[in-house]
Amino acid sequence: MKKTFTSIRTKTTLIGMSLIVAALLTGCGTKNEAAGLHQTGTVAFMLNKDKAASVYFEKAIASNPEYGPSYIMLGDCYLREGKYKEAVESINKGLQLELDQGHIRLAHRKLARAYKELGDSEKALEHITIYTRMSVWQDKFTPQKISETETFVAELNLPEEKKNLAVDKIVQESAKAKSGPAAAENQEDDTDFLDMISFGLI
Repeated sequence: MKKTFTSIRTKTTLIGMSLIVAALLTGCGTKNEAAGLHQTGTVAFMLNKDKAASVYFEKAIASNPEYGPSYIMLGDCYLREGKYKEAVESINKGLQLELDQGHIRLAHRKLARAYKELGDSEKALEHITIYTRMSVWQDKFTPQKISETETFVAELNLPEEKKNLAVDKIVQESAKAKSGPAAAENQEDDTDFLDMISFGLI
């Protein structure tokens, strides 16, 4: 009896999950077509269905060429497929459009990876530095991410004068900037600061 109940409960859970995924894959409940297609692509991406995800992100872009997040995620699909030049092109297009700060932060991390694979260590360093600063500012830089970033930088083929870049120094400088007088300003000022970081001005 217990086994039967467990089996029924398991099947019910699986059916429920299938229905949720199916709803997402059809874009149900979304008012904006591009956002719905993007959501579907994100689900496919999380399920490691990269080709399906690419199709949905491309459809989202076709539906609304100004929908920035889909360019970023399409670039991530290209990264997984080893299409690094295409990844750089797609992500850079996304960065020219409207994005929230979280997407901008992640876009720079993805660009760093793409440039590293393309053998452009200078560009990779530039973008991983921006990503690091934004992560500190947004309270997203966990000890694990610090360790991963240190490993990433250590693997770059950099000139001698840049080989000793300390990630912890970037973290300290960013934390200091965050806790300084600018931190007391309004949200608009915070956004301006993040925009400066995202364009490499800080």
